[in-house]
Amino acid sequence: MYLMKLVTLFLLTLVFCAAAAANPGPMPATASTASAAGTKAMTNAGAVRFQFNKIVSNQDHKDSILIIFDRFDHTGAGVIYQKFAADDAQGITLPEVPAGKYYVVIQCMGVHHDRLEKVVTIKAQKSEKVKLAISDSEEFVVGKVVIPADRFDFSDMAVVKTK
Repeated sequence: MYLMKLVTLFLLTLVFCAAAAANPGPMPATASTASAAGTKAMTNAGAVRFQFNKIVSNQDHKDSILIIFDRFDHTGAGVIYQKFAADDAQGITLPEVPAGKYYVVIQCMGVHHDRLEKVVTIKAQKSEKVKLAISDSEEFVVGKVVIPADRFDFSDMAVVKTK
């Protein structure tokens, strides 16, 4: 019984010493931490512009795009808690992204349903431009649906043998 108490006390002491010496580790830069740190966080950030070829620019309909940045060295994903609207040139600019190499996943959720994956390198105080091609798509309108005529050809049928 005495030995069990001694081992438990030793393990608890070891855990508390390790917790006291531990560092908080890397954290993603947010607007509040950037303002608290001053200009140090701003100097290690760059900008990236995603230029789309065909985004819905109709005022009645807005197309949503989800952009996920994941660090190339797998140390963690960064989340940008802001909304960005496409400008007149059909692009989105993210002004302050921490410098580094990222896997970027772009998921269109709206009229377009494309999913694109890219590797993007962002340098400090530089601006990167990523051109993305989105497939053609149209908004569903009940009266404007056109179903193309399909001609069935009996000569192209496959023959299946049964055993």
